[in-house]
Amino acid sequence: MQVSLIPGRSLDATLVSRWRELQSANPELASPFFAPEFTQAVAAARDDVEVAVIEDGGKPVAFFPFQREGGSVGKPVGEVLSDYHGLICAPGFECDPRGLVRKCGLIAWDFDHLLGSQTCFSPFHQHLEPSPQMDLSRGYEAYAAERRAAGSEQIKKCGNLMRRIEKEIGPLRFIAHSTDPVLLQQTLAWKTRQYLEGGKRDLFALGWTRAVVERIHATQTDNLAGMLSLLYAGDRLVAGHFGMRSRAVWHYWFPAYDAALAKYSPGLILLLKMAEQAPLFVIRTIDLGKGMGLYKERLMSGAVTVASGSVELPSLLALRRGARRKLRALALSSPLAGAAKRLLRRTRGGAGEGKE
Repeated sequence: MQVSLIPGRSLDATLVSRWRELQSANPELASPFFAPEFTQAVAAARDDVEVAVIEDGGKPVAFFPFQREGGSVGKPVGEVLSDYHGLICAPGFECDPRGLVRKCGLIAWDFDHLLGSQTCFSPFHQHLEPSPQMDLSRGYEAYAAERRAAGSEQIKKCGNLMRRIEKEIGPLRFIAHSTDPVLLQQTLAWKTRQYLEGGKRDLFALGWTRAVVERIHATQTDNLAGMLSLLYAGDRLVAGHFGMRSRAVWHYWFPAYDAALAKYSPGLILLLKMAEQAPLFVIRTIDLGKGMGLYKERLMSGAVTVASGSVELPSLLALRRGARRKLRALALSSPLAGAAKRLLRRTRGGAGEGKE
């Protein structure tokens, strides 16, 4: 395995062309997260993005994009923004993950949304989860009929909410994609409020994450396009969603809504409007992302398995990280959870420790 490293900002047209060729030939890489444009958008906002070019006989046969943290730990490109990652390669490609990590000059590569189907990484999986999807390959009506046949009443209930909001607020109007940056900022502001009210970290307070989203919003190619979808009731904006699409997959990324109208579930209405319009964009799948909420259980008609874990080389750092994982497990399960959590917080920090 011949591996050369290049900065993410240095991907030239020849490498991008080969990347797209490999992605197009592998149905498992249909998500926009696997497009070179996603890596380029993150690399434009961060200076720690690198791409390992794996060659055979002088020809690139795979790409492995990553972020370098603390000099020796690799993270997925986009880290907190990434809902899918893995090798960009032809179907059936195999490699030695530890050898790859070593040739990248890393001690470890952490992952949390790795394609479970990339089996060479299976020995390093620590946890598997489904990423729910809505299959729209036969059109929205066929999808809705399949959900009804499966016993889900979610679409019917959403229809009742649509009629109610139209009666009480105004006629619904859906925009599949808006180029308006002001409306993008409104959607992100609603999302920030949702994060803070839920006690979660505001992803858009990081700065670089907002820059990535803004760049993707401005990107409109066949391989990757930003999609700012909006729902109005009368003249009032009631919900927004920022995501991105590839040729066949629309990724459900940052949904948000006007909290004052939560009783109408405007975010759910917007999602179903997206599903209705998806076939017009030749979209076959809406990927809802990892995490099994009730609405996902009711709307999903398929799923992709993603894995979390780490490829680690023997080192003092690996020993420290292993000890921390044990402490974390203790903090979550032990009657002494409070004390374990305090100890875990005190042991955090240092080069290569990563984000928690």
